[in-house]
Amino acid sequence: MGCCLGGCFRLIFFTLWRALLAALIALLFARVDAYVERRGWDQSTAGRAYRAYRDRGK
Repeated sequence: MGCCLGGCFRLIFFTLWRALLAALIALLFARVDAYVERRGWDQSTAGRAYRAYRDRGK
């Protein structure tokens, strides 16, 4: 019984750890996106390419 319970806790811990890491990476990418928008790089060639790439799914 104890062995099975320990396996379940380990599975839940690693699942939550991966979800937390994914959320932190998403937050980082959102901040980078806001930084690029704020810096006004949309007039440069790289900024226009980035905007076209980001808006292609809409």
